[in-house]
Amino acid sequence: MRLAEDLRFFYSHLCCGGALRLLRQRLLTYRHREGMSQSSQTPRKLLLHLRVLAFERMVLERDWADKCNGKFVVWGAGRDGKDFVKALSTSDARKRVACFVDVDFNKIKGGYYVNKELQLRIPIVHFSLLATDPEKQQELLEQSFSIGDANFGRINKGRNQVSKATDHTNRKKSRIQPKASYARDFDTSILPSLPVVVCVAMYRTSGALERNVAGIGRTEGKDLWHFS
Repeated sequence: MRLAEDLRFFYSHLCCGGALRLLRQRLLTYRHREGMSQSSQTPRKLLLHLRVLAFERMVLERDWADKCNGKFVVWGAGRDGKDFVKALSTSDARKRVACFVDVDFNKIKGGYYVNKELQLRIPIVHFSLLATDPEKQQELLEQSFSIGDANFGRINKGRNQVSKATDHTNRKKSRIQPKASYARDFDTSILPSLPVVVCVAMYRTSGALERNVAGIGRTEGKDLWHFS
C-alpha cells in the first residue's frame, strides 16, 4: 500500500470534478494498532508534495491560468511559504510567483528571497501592497507599524518576551516608519490585481492575520486560497 492513499484518493476525486457532501452517518472507521499505523511513517515532505501538486492542477492550471499572465503572490516568507514555492513541480510554476508578502519588516528590508540551487530571486514586500485602494494600503502599513514593533501579525513561536526597558528602546529606534518595499527593481503596482496563496497558519496571531487578509479585498476560493 502506498503512503497517504486516502489523501491521494481525495485529491484525485476533486481533480476529476468530484463533489463532496457532508453526511452525518459514519461510513468508515480507522483502526490504529501499534506498529501498524502509516500516519507516523508518512513524511511531511510527501504530504506537502501531494498538496502542492493538487493545488497546481486545480488552481494554477485551471482557475488562475489566464489571470495576470499567470502570476500570483505567496503570503508568508517563512518556512511554510518557502517550502510551498520549492515544492512547485516545475521551474515555470515557480517563475509564476510574483513575490512574497509578509508582516516582518526584517524580512522585507532584505528585499529578496534567494535560492541559488533553484535559481530563485523573489521579492519580499509588505502585505499592504496587495490592497486595491491606495488609501487602504497606507492604512494597513501604518497599522502594522503603529502596534509598536515589526512583529504585528507574526506567529508567536515561544519567543522570550522583551523587557519594558528593551521594548522602550526598540520603540525609540523604530520611529522612522519602514517602507512597504525595498526590492528596487520590482514593480509593486501589479500586486492589487494578483491572486494570493496564504501560507501562514490561521488562528495563531490573536486575529491579526485574519484581519490583515480581510483588508486586501480578495475572495476566498476565487483569488485567495489558504494553504497552511
